[in-house]
Amino acid sequence: MAAAELKTNKNKNVVGAEGFLENERDLDHYDPFLNRPQGANTSDLGTFLHLMKAATATGILFLPNAFRRTGYVMAIVCGLFVGVIYAHNCVVLVRCAQILCRRHRVPKLDFAETVEVSFLTGPERTRAHGKTFGVFTNIVICFIQYIAVVIYILYVASSFQQLFEFYVNITLDLRLYVILFYPICCLLVLVPNLRYLTPFSAIGTVFFVLGIAVSWIYFLDDFPDPTRLDRFTTVPSVPMYCSIFLYALHNITLLLPLENTMANPENMPRLVGIATIINTLIYIAFGFLGYNKYKESCDTVTKNLPLDDTLFQLVKIGIALSVLFSLGITYIVPVDIIWPLIMKKINLDPDHKMIFRLVGISIATLVAIAVPQMLPLIGLLSALGMSCSMLLFPMLIDINTNWQEPTQLLFIKNGFIFLIFLLIMIFGAIESIHTMIKEYGGVKQEGC
Repeated sequence: MAAAELKTNKNKNVVGAEGFLENERDLDHYDPFLNRPQGANTSDLGTFLHLMKAATATGILFLPNAFRRTGYVMAIVCGLFVGVIYAHNCVVLVRCAQILCRRHRVPKLDFAETVEVSFLTGPERTRAHGKTFGVFTNIVICFIQYIAVVIYILYVASSFQQLFEFYVNITLDLRLYVILFYPICCLLVLVPNLRYLTPFSAIGTVFFVLGIAVSWIYFLDDFPDPTRLDRFTTVPSVPMYCSIFLYALHNITLLLPLENTMANPENMPRLVGIATIINTLIYIAFGFLGYNKYKESCDTVTKNLPLDDTLFQLVKIGIALSVLFSLGITYIVPVDIIWPLIMKKINLDPDHKMIFRLVGISIATLVAIAVPQMLPLIGLLSALGMSCSMLLFPMLIDINTNWQEPTQLLFIKNGFIFLIFLLIMIFGAIESIHTMIKEYGGVKQEGC
């Protein structure tokens, strides 16, 4: 929804002293779904498949190592716990966005707009902070996407490092591989339109799905005895595990864009709840099986796959290429958020957008060179960024949207979610930074 459209609708629907729109009684006559562009809208099945695919990304590859750090019993319990909370928050986000669309008489809202508009219809003292939280939401989204790009760069570099060292028996610093892939990354981020990235995304998805499927089969072959595994390790590792699990599940910024293109958007809350629970169970199973197969799992489980088998070499290459091809799509999100803001402040030539893209990927590459530890970097990203987008923002949206009809359950459940958010953010960040410093000093896990 354009800013001008929201402004127009806000002028028509003035928030009254009690927080309701002055013409709240007319809301039942406005259906945002009927005011959306009609045509090639996505079916329920198509949306469900998009939800499953959107959450199937690199995060799943780090879960066996996360199980190793926490112990499989604690990992399963915490995974179910985090998955249920996230499923609840996804449903809350979609339902509240649909309520806010009716209140403001707009056909659709994106994630940041939903946060902002929820504050505008919230309690009196929150309304002045709507714009601030809308901006903060976009900052968090950009932070998540940029660090994800850094992780993608490191994953691709480390995968090809392992293969190169196997064939030529020469050990080179990971940073050198990061530098070698820099020109390719530049080419991918210079693609001007999402449409041109679609073939790369399709090829990457095929590689990734095949790679994960082969890994599943290998994990189940010659199944080891699970009793040798650690059930529980240390308490400080739990918040970092929860952070990594959030990273694996993350797809919250795509929920509303998908809902906005559905033929039956009223079914979205049910679909997203089911998809999130299924993804949670799949990730827990993959994490456990990977840990069971490789008790000394490396940061990504693909590093443990046999290097002397051609099939597994192809799996490593295929997944690495799928991650590389995903880089351009991931990078385009912060560019589309930040560049229009720059254009509003500074009257730049549109051709300067290419320079902006190159500066951004150069910064991401420098971060990868400076901090080449993937797993603690993911933990830090999730603790600081994804905990906000997946826990804090849906909680705030829920309270601000439904404050006019408060219940004990509303405040108890959101108070509980806020407590979980604080624990993951604070202790997850501390443990990630501690691990990062330890590994930066050369202390690495055995077997990797």
